[in-house]
Amino acid sequence: MPGLVPPRGGLVSLDELVGRLPTVFANPGTPSFRKKRDGNRRTVRLRLLPNGAQERLLRRIADATARLWNELNYARLVQFREGGEVDFEGTEHEFYHRYKDRLGVNAGQVINLNNWMWNSYFELSRLYKQGELPKFYGKPSPPGFWKDKLLGKRELRILVRNDRYYIEPINGGEGYIILKDWGLKIKYAGRIKWSGKQGTLVIKLEDNRWFAYLPITVGEKPAKSNPKGYVRGVHDKVQIENPKGGNKAFIDVGLNNLFAVVFNHGDTAILIKGSTIKAEYYWWKREIKTYQSVRDWLRNHGFESWRKYHTYYLHAVYKRRERLRHYYRTAIRFLARTMHEMGIDEVFIGYPYLVSQDNGNEFNTNVWWFNKITRWLGEMLQEYGIKLNVVNEYGTSKQCSICNMEHEKGRVKRGLYVCETTGIKINADINAARNIAKKVGYKTPTPKKILSYIVTTNGIKPITPKRGQQPRPPRLNPAQQGQGRGSSPLAISRNVVTPTTSSTIGRSKFSFLSPAASDIIEHTYTLAPMDFACLSISSHVGALIRARPS
Repeated sequence: MPGLVPPRGGLVSLDELVGRLPTVFANPGTPSFRKKRDGNRRTVRLRLLPNGAQERLLRRIADATARLWNELNYARLVQFREGGEVDFEGTEHEFYHRYKDRLGVNAGQVINLNNWMWNSYFELSRLYKQGELPKFYGKPSPPGFWKDKLLGKRELRILVRNDRYYIEPINGGEGYIILKDWGLKIKYAGRIKWSGKQGTLVIKLEDNRWFAYLPITVGEKPAKSNPKGYVRGVHDKVQIENPKGGNKAFIDVGLNNLFAVVFNHGDTAILIKGSTIKAEYYWWKREIKTYQSVRDWLRNHGFESWRKYHTYYLHAVYKRRERLRHYYRTAIRFLARTMHEMGIDEVFIGYPYLVSQDNGNEFNTNVWWFNKITRWLGEMLQEYGIKLNVVNEYGTSKQCSICNMEHEKGRVKRGLYVCETTGIKINADINAARNIAKKVGYKTPTPKKILSYIVTTNGIKPITPKRGQQPRPPRLNPAQQGQGRGSSPLAISRNVVTPTTSSTIGRSKFSFLSPAASDIIEHTYTLAPMDFACLSISSHVGALIRARPS
């Protein structure tokens, strides 16, 4: 995990709230400020493949777990609202024995988690009343319920104590999870990378698929009372490789350019584009808004089919999160491997402290996961023995890395910075990365060669043409060359849709709409040669078509 580097001008008092500046500092290159044990913890995500009987039993167990959480949380919430206090010992004893016959000792894990959340709430409330929380923190709220607010259904998840299950791997990517208390032997798919002591297993139903989250303390041996509580993976140490050199790298994190990297040992820089991440986010945003608007319209007008579109909505939310996570982790993995090959042993990354709180918008709150990026990069670099330090990047975009002056109009375009003194042009994000290096006392050569990459579904692809090669435009298939404006099956004029002579129009003839919109029209309405009236529900659907007899 990263250490924190003080800004120029020395340290700041640890008990002082300093706005954009970090409130905790360490010296450059120091180990993580977190406990060493936490630095060795990793979580492996496995896909569970239960059969029909196992699926039904898992649902009953997960439903009982959610019922225990909700009933316990409700009882404590009533106590808190009536008397301002919670009887932890009494409620714990009552609900543990109520659910022990169905969940066994695993009921204690649910209760312990609820205890931890209520204690966290009381501590935050105390700090809030004393005015010690940052200004952007709102008033703390008590723990919530495991429940879908619209459907009213419980969220299914299971907590299993670390000595009530064990792993039986078959090969590198398959195996079985044995749940002792319920006599289940469930097959899983997924590679277990780490070896070490296992923690509390969490099983969740996500998008109608079962996943197991297996926490592992890498390299730690299990207790003698639980010899099977040791997970055997590929590596028994977090650090897999040693650094190949003693060079330093400096990273500016952004959105259009996800990573801009400069080095102290050469005039080469790296740019990893993040435009595909923005495109992915906005594509799924359109799908989510489509399903949400149709769901709300159907629900408000008394149609029971709104439940189906709520399922589509939840699926789109899940897919957006998973797709963005895939893109980010792909870019981080590539960058860590590249820096290791270049002989880097220490990395300094700029962090936009409180940017989402002071100047929050859709980009830096929903699309740009800078907090997770920093944490994931620190974990990945730890595998190569590379230290990660966090630097406050405030002011690095305005300052000129060439003349060391601040030019208010230096950034003339999104990706171009022009020095008003010398007239030299430089990439704006690379300019910020060079200023990060200066903040920690390093000098970097002016980059003469920029290696540009873009994040794709299948990995990182270079977009810098090789020497002697010219980029060629993509070829069109013969079937696509004959398509023109007149090939569309529907002629759209404002809010009127004129159908073709076909009695039923399928998904393929709605190619000009998004998949979500075409799916809605295909599954909800059957089009016939008659007059149509449109009811506008979502700007992305365009219109919902309702048939009216001629």
